[in-house]
Amino acid sequence: MCGVVGFVNSGKLKEDRITSLRRGVRAIAHRGPDEVGIYDDEAFSLGTVRLSVIDPLLGKQPMVTADERYVLGFNGEIFNYLELRRELEAEGVAFVTRSDTEVLLHSLAVWGERALDRLNGQFAFAFYDRRRRELLLGRDPFGERPLFYTDQGGTFHFASEIKGLFAFPEVRRELSAAGVRANGRYWTPVPGESCFAGVRSLPPGHVLRVGPNGVALSRYFEVPIDRGVPARPDLTFEDAKAELRDRLEEAVRFRLRGDYPLGAFLSGGLDSSVIASIVRENTTGPLPTFSITVPGSWADESAYQRIIAEKLGTEHTSVVVTGRDIRERFPNLVRKCEALLHFCAPVASEMLAERVGQAGVRIVLGGEGADESFFGYDILKEATVLDSCLAGGFTAERERELATGLNDVLHTDPMTPADILRFFRERAGDGSPVLGAHLRRFDAEPLPGLLAAADGVADDDRRLAEFARAQVTGFDDLDVVGRSQLFDFLTLLCGYGMTCLADRPGAGCRIEARYPFVDRSVVAFAAGLPREWKLSGLTREKHILREAYADVLPAEIRDRPKFGMRVPGAEHLLPTGTGDWVDELLSPRSVRNCDVLDADGVRRLVEHVGSFRDGQVPFPHNHAYLQVLSTLLLQDSLVDDFRVPDVDVDRVLLREYDGTGGALVLR
Repeated sequence: MCGVVGFVNSGKLKEDRITSLRRGVRAIAHRGPDEVGIYDDEAFSLGTVRLSVIDPLLGKQPMVTADERYVLGFNGEIFNYLELRRELEAEGVAFVTRSDTEVLLHSLAVWGERALDRLNGQFAFAFYDRRRRELLLGRDPFGERPLFYTDQGGTFHFASEIKGLFAFPEVRRELSAAGVRANGRYWTPVPGESCFAGVRSLPPGHVLRVGPNGVALSRYFEVPIDRGVPARPDLTFEDAKAELRDRLEEAVRFRLRGDYPLGAFLSGGLDSSVIASIVRENTTGPLPTFSITVPGSWADESAYQRIIAEKLGTEHTSVVVTGRDIRERFPNLVRKCEALLHFCAPVASEMLAERVGQAGVRIVLGGEGADESFFGYDILKEATVLDSCLAGGFTAERERELATGLNDVLHTDPMTPADILRFFRERAGDGSPVLGAHLRRFDAEPLPGLLAAADGVADDDRRLAEFARAQVTGFDDLDVVGRSQLFDFLTLLCGYGMTCLADRPGAGCRIEARYPFVDRSVVAFAAGLPREWKLSGLTREKHILREAYADVLPAEIRDRPKFGMRVPGAEHLLPTGTGDWVDELLSPRSVRNCDVLDADGVRRLVEHVGSFRDGQVPFPHNHAYLQVLSTLLLQDSLVDDFRVPDVDVDRVLLREYDGTGGALVLR
């Protein structure tokens, strides 16, 4: 995990540029504790922080081509860098390092934006062409690495985290009512937006070109979506299982590349178990695996974790998450994520990442992304039944069908199958809802009604739908299943999962998490499979994945229904009257100071959740309460009292490039 921060066309004197750049570097220094690098000329200034994973000695950043035309700052990994290197060498490119950074630098220099179609990786980069005075920002297809930007006061700023932007005094710090409202409704801001006014997020699978002709955003990747028609009609189920294994194993092998010890997450569910089993097959020696446990909770999965760890023979470590951990860590997690949290799993993710780093493991593989491609969520079951209803009517038979399929959602959602179909009959009528079956999930979130500007939900839905239409060819021809799967990717995976459960909790923990299920080849293959191979009879989600690894996994894991990671949280964050951070944050003064919240609505919510003190705060009140706390924490830590950490940049400053004088200094 690394980070970039910088700006173009600031109009500042060199001394002021360097001072500003150092502030930006300090703000994101937790992302790359091993090295700091700086590049500066009159038009472009770039700071990088690095967590070294490949070629630690020579892969330093910023990296500049020998002719000094191109400059690169890079966060992430290019997994197929060895294959790309051979292609570039065949075209006459000479390499100085063994790093994937240099491969990316030359790929962009030789192939331009066409290089993005060749990349297999998780990345966000800033690539500058000094001759054309043009900056290219790029982000990986599934949002595994973040990148933000803002154009204020005539200067274009960019950074791996919003904190990097706020380190520049000229960048305004202010919550966006529309951004907060959308974040509460979708669990993520609308792709391309953020919770802060004037701050944009580079959407996954996009590039942004900044130059003399202005700023232009374009998409280079289209998420492969199931369109209800098999891509290869002659493919048999048995052949598909074999090909799925081949593709997944190649995806894992790519992600095993690196110069540091590696391990795997092992939650006790199907997805992480599959990945850990492939890692075990492709490595020698001890394999460390890591999980979280919540003792005494209905959500604890430790029994399943022990089963699969013993089967694979891993050196397993469990991290215990307590209510005290949640209360102590929640404020910092919100600051890390720079977004609203609707439950407390990110706290567990951070504790897990810390334990991985403490164990000396730097590369860790996980199972995120399988649910989106292989129909793991109950929302796809709802979508399947809704398509049947739209074709043949909302009948008692459809209600019974839905009742046989729902499983995971019933742990937290009080709606019955009859309630679900009634909702869609009243809202959708005879038409397919634009937001798919996720419309019910979105409408269940109470936070928009607790905001001072609570009447903008329709506009939020319009912006989300417009973005979705721009991502997928023929969006309006997709059925409910296809649309629902797309919003799985855009909100649950790219917007929330890869940010609040993956990248941000791990920042500062000296680890790099990698996710083979979001390999482009695996996602594309899954999209073209018959739906009944992914969701069998509405009762067996991820059917082909289970069958492909039936000979590897214990039956308890292979046949276990989907069970999402759950960490009880809201009940541990209620006011206590002791004057701690929760009491202070929910004080009338603090709530009134946050312009986006409705003070009376917040007061009523706090009183209501307080009535559940002896047990869990039920859905959806738990979501609303945590999101209100998150909003207040964002206001406090990133708007009112934002501080740049006092990091000794010079201690790890290993590369300083003066583009004005052509001087490269290595320390």
